[in-house]
Order: sequence, then C-alpha cells, then structure tokens
Amino acid sequence: MHHHKSEREILKRLILGHEEAFSAIYSIYSDKLLYYVQRTTKSPYLAEDVVHDTFVKIWQHRDRIDPSRPFQPYIFTIAKRTLLDLLNRAKHERAIVSEIKRYSTEEDHSTEFLLDYNESNLLINEAITGLSEQVRKTFVLCRIQGMSYRQAAETLNVTESTVNKHMSKALQIVRAYVSKHTGKLFSFFFICYWMFFNRQ
Repeated sequence: MHHHKSEREILKRLILGHEEAFSAIYSIYSDKLLYYVQRTTKSPYLAEDVVHDTFVKIWQHRDRIDPSRPFQPYIFTIAKRTLLDLLNRAKHERAIVSEIKRYSTEEDHSTEFLLDYNESNLLINEAITGLSEQVRKTFVLCRIQGMSYRQAAETLNVTESTVNKHMSKALQIVRAYVSKHTGKLFSFFFICYWMFFNRQ
C-alpha cells in the first residue's frame, strides 16, 4: 500500500515533467522490463533497444499516464508493443539484407556496395563529431564499443536514465545525418544494418 502510494506521487511528478521522477520510474522498472524482453529476443542488445524505446515513449506521452491505475501493466503493454514493432521491422530488414546480397552476387556490384558501406561509416563518424561531448561519449561507449547502458552509466558516472536520454538524442541525430547524405533506400538499409547488426 505504501509503495503504491509513493509510486502514485512519483507518477504525478512525472506527468508534470520532473526528471527525477522519470529517473525513479526508470530505476524501478528498467531491470524488470529488460529481463522480460530478453527472454523473448534472446539478445541483450535488442532487449536494451526495446527498453530504451519504451522509456522514450513514457516520457514523450507522460500526459497519458493515469496515476490512479497500476503502472506496471501499463509500461509492460508499451514494452510488448515496442517489441512487436521491432520484430516486424527486423523481419523487413532481413528481407532487405537478403535482397541486396542476392543483387550484389548476381550483378557483381559487391565492390560498389562495399564503397557505399565504407562511405557511410565515414558519415557516421561525421555525424558523431556534431554531437555534444557527453552525448558523443555515450554513443561511442554503447554503439561502437558495445557497452550496455549500465556499463556506460558506470564509466561516465551518470544514471542509466541519463544514458538512455543521451542515446535517444544521438540516434535521432545520426539517423537524420546519414539519411540526408545518402540515397533513401540505401540509407534505410544501412541504418538498420549498422544499428542492429554491426555491434562488436
């Protein structure tokens, strides 16, 4: 009862846009969501993306939260929908990857594709230089060095919810930059490939 009451107060503050309330909700639910999603995806990277996107949606649509109703079923429903969207997208991406591979083999355009790929890696690096220092550090640790949000938070001495916000900003800027400088179809394929599969 006490927990429910205190969570209700946190949710009221979250609706008003208080960041410390968002951090509190993040610390209560991020591990539960990660465990739940990872059981389905079997991939810590994809599970982390789902949890990240779920919290972005919570923050963006905080005015839809009803503090008088239990929050756990609400956030789990959003995570479930986010996961289904991601799985549908991944299915579509695999089809694109397969099509490009087939095309490259049949038409012997693999060298041209490799040049495009390397050029886009340069674009990623250019996009990263435009990020603010903290956002860039977060992006490099999570997407290039392959750290989890928790490891990055410990390395940078910030909270996981701060890492979450930095990654949201970085991905938005990087995707926009690459899209602006490449053809639409290739840009879509490349961003999907780089964001989901090119992590060591």
